Parts: sequence; C-alpha cells; structure tokens
Amino acid sequence: MLSTLSLSEYLFSRGKRLFAHGLRRAACADLASVVSFGNDSSGKNAEASGFLAEMNLSQGRFKVARRHAEAALKAMPSCPQYQYLCGRAWENGAGANPEKAAQYYLDCLELNPAHVRARCSLGLLRVATGLVNEGLAILRNAWDTNPGNFDSFLSLYRGLRRAGRAAEARGHLREARFRLRKDPRFVSFQDRLRYRSAARRQRAGSLGDAVILPFLHLADPVAPHNGERLRSTTIRIDLPGTVQEPHAFRLRRRQRGRNA
Repeated sequence: MLSTLSLSEYLFSRGKRLFAHGLRRAACADLASVVSFGNDSSGKNAEASGFLAEMNLSQGRFKVARRHAEAALKAMPSCPQYQYLCGRAWENGAGANPEKAAQYYLDCLELNPAHVRARCSLGLLRVATGLVNEGLAILRNAWDTNPGNFDSFLSLYRGLRRAGRAAEARGHLREARFRLRKDPRFVSFQDRLRYRSAARRQRAGSLGDAVILPFLHLADPVAPHNGERLRSTTIRIDLPGTVQEPHAFRLRRRQRGRNA
C-alpha cells in the first residue's frame, strides 16, 4: 500500500533540501508556495516562514523578512529562534527600530538564556546605540561562557573596535589564537586581517618601494574562447616553486583534444 504525501508537505520537504544545499532561490519558491496555501493542518507554515525569514535576511531584504519572521512567531510564540529572527529583521534596513529589536533579543534570551547569537546581537546593538559599557559587558559574558565559539569571539572583537578600544581588541585576538586555532573561520578571519594590514602598508609606502603581497599569484592573459588559438602565457609568482598552468587553460586544451 502506497502512502499519500500532500502537496504542501512535499514542497516543504523539497524546500528544506534545497535550502540545505544552498539553492536558496528555488527553496524560497517552494516554501512561499507552502505559506500561500494557508492550510496549516500539518504545522509546517511556521517553519516555512522561519526559513523564508532567514533567506530574506541573508539577501538583505529586511522588510520581507520582518513579515515572515512575525508570521512564524505568531504561529509559535514560545520559539526563541523566531524571536531572534524578528530582532535581526527589525535591527537593520529601512524602517529599522533598534528598541523593538532589543526587546525581541531580550525575549529570546528569556526563553533560551544559552542562545549565543541573540546575546551577541544584543551586545552589539547596545554598543551601536551608545550604551557601550552595557554592550561590552554582554559581549564579554557571551565570550566567557562560550570561549570556543567563533560568533562570540567575533562579536566581542567588533564591539571593542566600534567602541574605539583597539588595544583591547588586539589583546582579545591574541587570546583567541589559542582557543580557536583549529577553527577554519578563525583562520580565514586572521588571513583577512593580514591582507588588510599588508594592503595598508603598501598604500602608505612610496611608489619606489612597492610591496608585493606574498600570497598573490598573478597570471595573464585570460583563457581563450573555444576555437581560438592558445597564446603564449606569462606566469608570475611571488614565491619560489613550480607554477602550474592556470586551470582554465587546461580545460580549454582538454576540450580541443576531445574535439580533434
């Protein structure tokens, strides 16, 4: 005997899979269809609205995100995640209301005191609205209670930088190097800092003392189109070692070999 799956449940499950694989536009279409049906007998509308709120937040569409987040919260008022999404939606964009966003964050933390992102967002919001000491205290508490969490580290670092406490931010970065040295997001963050520092030194130097960033590989010209002759290439590298041919050139040569 075959089991019957309703259209709304099918679209909801497919939208979740597409969202998990990063195909957000297709996921948004499926989940919007689930919400538009208006039949919440399976209880999926709130979760679909929550996914839609997250996707619109990532795309910077805060007005649409507010509508979906508040719809999800109305269906499930005791869900701390939806409180957090409402806070993020009201904190940014046109018509933002920082006081309303802060209240949503506080409601989220009342329901779930261990919600790290809500605590970090509240601390950064306090710093941005002028309550610097209160905001930094909230961010330090988030870092002390979650010392291995990259979000809590980054929020405290940004809060210290926005408050004009660069020396404390550098000390916080040195401390985090021991706690987060295996976190790939922290490694990437350090690389960005090194790049910006090197770029500032290069801009500040004279033209006669140009600094070539040691982790940039330069190759020219661009790969030819199909059917065009492969021109001679000039490869430059700033570090010793063997340089491979650019990947696009290898693809073009492979295609010509197959078509011969």
